[in-house]
This record gives sequence, structure tokens and C-alpha cells, in this order.
Amino acid sequence: MSGKSILIIDDDEISLLILQNALEIEGYKVTITTDSLAATELFTQTRPDVVVLDVYMPEKDGFELIKEIRAVSTDVFIIAISANDLSLRAIKALGANVALPKDNMPDAVIDCLHEAEISVVN
Repeated sequence: MSGKSILIIDDDEISLLILQNALEIEGYKVTITTDSLAATELFTQTRPDVVVLDVYMPEKDGFELIKEIRAVSTDVFIIAISANDLSLRAIKALGANVALPKDNMPDAVIDCLHEAEISVVN
């Protein structure tokens, strides 16, 4: 039995660690980064099954990251999270599979993974 891999990109370290912990308890293999500038390279190196990213980050935002990640892989499942409802609609149009409000983390991400049938077992 092998866990699905998830890359989390968020400049908010507390949110990042809370989500990482919750996903690891569920059995997922989690890689994290607060460095949005290095995120695309980390994605290319790790090739996760899922990317969870914050929309608004200081150096490089989620809009740009989704474009870069989609240029490398059209198959990866991308979950974008944001506190701004307007950006959620826009980010989904740019290539995120799902856009979620940040106020119900980590439960919303776990529910989304289950609904998308991205289970821990390969």
C-alpha cells in the first residue's frame, strides 16, 4: 500500500503545517514549501499526485503557479485555496480542478480529495 503524494504551497506557515499534519494522519505523503519562487521546480522534482496552493503569496501567486504547473503536467489535480471568493472563481478558470475557501481548512481539502476519489491507496 502506497500513499498518494501531495505538494502544499502556502506562505502562511501555520496553515501549511496544520494541513500537512491532517493529510499525513489521513495517510498521504506530503511535501511542503513556503517558497513560491521554488515551487514549480519542487513540483517537477517530486511529481506529486495533488498540488494544494494558496492563491495569494508574496513573490509568486497561485495564478502564475497554476500556469507553470499546467505547462509541466496537465494530469496533476490542483486544489487552490483563498480567503477571497472572487479569486476562487478566476483561479478555477485558469486550470485549478477545485477552488476552496481557506476558512474551512483542513477539512475542506480532505473532503475534496475523498470526493475526487484521490484515495491513499494507489
